[in-house]
Amino acid sequence: MSELAGMTINERLFNVGLIKQFDAAILARDEREAVAILLRAELSIEQAQNTVAAIFSDPGIYGYA
Repeated sequence: MSELAGMTINERLFNVGLIKQFDAAILARDEREAVAILLRAELSIEQAQNTVAAIFSDPGIYGYA
C-alpha cells in the first residue's frame, strides 16, 4: 500500500512537493495540468477529474477566490 493512502488531497500534494504547482494550475484554470498533478499524487483519474471540477465550480469555497 502507498504511503499516501489515507491522506487528504492537500496532504498528498504537500508530501510529494506538488502543492504550489497544483495551486498554479487551478489559478490558471488549467484543467489538464491540475488533473495530471493529482494523478501524480496517486488519485484515480475519476477522483482527480471530480476534484478539479468541484474546485472550478466554486473556487472560493476551496480558497481560490
